[in-house]
Amino acid sequence: MDSLRMPPQGLKELYDYPHLFRPFLKAYGLGFLYYLGPRIFGLVCSKVKQKISSKKNSVVSPAIVDIFRKSSELHRFPAFCGVAIGGWHVLQPIFEKFLGTVGKFSESLGAEKTTGEQRRRVATFLASASAAAAAIRQLNSRSVESPAGRTLDLTLFAVVRALDVVIGEIWARGEGARRVRSKTFTRLDGIIKSNVDVAVFAVSAAVIMFSWFYEPEKLPSSYNKWITGIAEADTRLITALRRIRSGEFVYGKETGQAPLLQSLCEDLGLPKVWGDPAFTKRIPCELVHHGFSKSCELHACWRFWNAWKAAFTMYLGLNFLVRLRNGLSVHTSLRAISDAAKSAAFLGAFVGTFWYTICLTRTRLGPLFWPQSDQLFLENLCVKMGCLSCGWSILVEPARRRLEMAFFVAPRALGTLMPRKYDRKHLWKETLAFAVSAGIVFTALKENPKRRGFVERRRGIPQTISNQTVTSWGAYNRVINFTYLI
Repeated sequence: MDSLRMPPQGLKELYDYPHLFRPFLKAYGLGFLYYLGPRIFGLVCSKVKQKISSKKNSVVSPAIVDIFRKSSELHRFPAFCGVAIGGWHVLQPIFEKFLGTVGKFSESLGAEKTTGEQRRRVATFLASASAAAAAIRQLNSRSVESPAGRTLDLTLFAVVRALDVVIGEIWARGEGARRVRSKTFTRLDGIIKSNVDVAVFAVSAAVIMFSWFYEPEKLPSSYNKWITGIAEADTRLITALRRIRSGEFVYGKETGQAPLLQSLCEDLGLPKVWGDPAFTKRIPCELVHHGFSKSCELHACWRFWNAWKAAFTMYLGLNFLVRLRNGLSVHTSLRAISDAAKSAAFLGAFVGTFWYTICLTRTRLGPLFWPQSDQLFLENLCVKMGCLSCGWSILVEPARRRLEMAFFVAPRALGTLMPRKYDRKHLWKETLAFAVSAGIVFTALKENPKRRGFVERRRGIPQTISNQTVTSWGAYNRVINFTYLI
């Protein structure tokens, strides 16, 4: 851990080349593992699934060589990590020396004297922000002809973490005054801090699911495909609900939309007339249930079980992979199975709640609370209610995982508010946002390693970093973790 100390203080250490290159190599190596590991693992899994014979094993070698070749390119993730961390270490003493000289000159002109701590704080921000700007520009240097937006998810993640730090700092400074004024504020503080991660996840999930349903182009294509697969949603049913919202699919009228759901009825062995809006008052539940059952409750359980099975397989492999570095035992194996089952339960509850809320809104609760509304209104409402309800399934997860998941989905929800691709002449705006955000996070972690953001200031959550274990990579990892590796 000593090889990744915080940036040196003093320009003289610029001549300590081993010290400067050590953080760069360490960050580059860790970024290399982050980039390489999932791709090698995915390649091996795909070949195993294809059951390649021993005679065809040579096919794997070119693919692995290609992965290694790409990982060494300057516009890939490993080089990005090295530039961000290595650049921070190189620039820190330079900025400190420069600010010290400027400070002395300003004092000679009668300006207020600045302390060494203030100069170090500013130097840390400038050094880390400059290095982050160079790193993000390097990531975007692969194809200057194509539109920008490749690193948008990474930038939004950094922005979310920076906002968390800033809001957390503001909240902490006013906490003492609120306690003095009223005990009610103290109780309110506790309630907010205990549930903020759940609220952030639920709201973010609602935005993401609404976008997936009606505006899938606002989500990353891989993320969109993953949601479609885990939700087991037939695209014809989703298309029908989208056309209801746009006014193309109308009950009691011949609008030429019958073939859309009639083909689904044929595949499920249901009467074709159920798919014709001209002869139905609403899409029958059996069609929404994918022919499984007439019962909305059984259908929700079926959705839960299917999502749980798919998620359990994925989480089980990840949990065992994480524990391999410390060696596997009976205890760690059982813990991996238990953790995978809990995480799969969350995903199962997410999918089951989504579909069950849709059923309840369009057939039971909707007509009860809005008796004068037509079915088309309820068909639009049911999707919105499903999006709003599914995110609260995060309560199934333990507190630590809730925090991780909140930071995972919040940037993606924020990403739906802006275009996925944009003209490269606006790339400077993304660079500036990432640089400032990274500078805020790095500066906060260096000045106070125990500092936690607003979402992390919750009861029962241990501090994620201690004084003895804070490193440059640890700080940086908090920015890039749980994002798509580029």
